[in-house]
Amino acid sequence: MERFVYPFSAIVGQDKMKLALILNAIHPAIGGVLIRGEKGTGKSTAVRALARLLPELAVVADCPYRCDPDAPEALCSDCQDRVAGGAALPRGRRRMRVVELPINASEDRVVGAIDIEAAIKSGERRFEP
Repeated sequence: MERFVYPFSAIVGQDKMKLALILNAIHPAIGGVLIRGEKGTGKSTAVRALARLLPELAVVADCPYRCDPDAPEALCSDCQDRVAGGAALPRGRRRMRVVELPINASEDRVVGAIDIEAAIKSGERRFEP
């Protein structure tokens, strides 16, 4: 069952925050927006509502990193190997997801880190998502 998301257009009194979110959705090179405020002012609600308005993304269906099949320069090494081998990448679509992180989340727990065990055992660098 899908969770109810409050409509973005129904959020009132937060015009600067809404504008900042919309501008970041239109032009991601802006680099993000820091939203801060008292508890209950609609910060998370606005982010979830905007995510529902965004179009679905084209992804490689069976890629754990959800690579963009239309951006060959940005494919992960697994997808690059498949393309180099002549295989067609299976396409899929997915909605933009909002990922909620705990306050103490570190960068390596969010995006992954180098697999230290593989580096010590075999001397090769391997990414652990």
